Amino acid sequence: MTDFAEVPDIENGWRPLTAAEKLDAVSKIGAVTRWIRRKSHGIADDDPDAKYVVVDVVRFALATGKHVGQTSFSRTVGGVTRSGTFVDPGGSLVITDFHRELLEISKTARPRWNFGDERG
Repeated sequence: MTDFAEVPDIENGWRPLTAAEKLDAVSKIGAVTRWIRRKSHGIADDDPDAKYVVVDVVRFALATGKHVGQTSFSRTVGGVTRSGTFVDPGGSLVITDFHRELLEISKTARPRWNFGDERG
């Protein structure tokens, strides 16, 4: 099974990635793809919503990755100060409720059962 996105998909419309970011992006793309496939059985390889989620999650992780360990920042240039607080410092993969809704993945556990009639 193929990944839902590739490194050029992450860069398109955003910014060029450094060589290190490209390597990191490959593993992040694979991780998000595997998460989606585990949660959403039977999803098509070319599902546009899955591609969108992978790109969005990986971009967010790459953008916040340079702030590992920081929870907030402040920068002053001249008379202008910018500050903020990171929702997820450190570049981890954050799947939001919106992403789950887009992929029709429930936020709550569903009952599962097995009567021993499946062959694996």
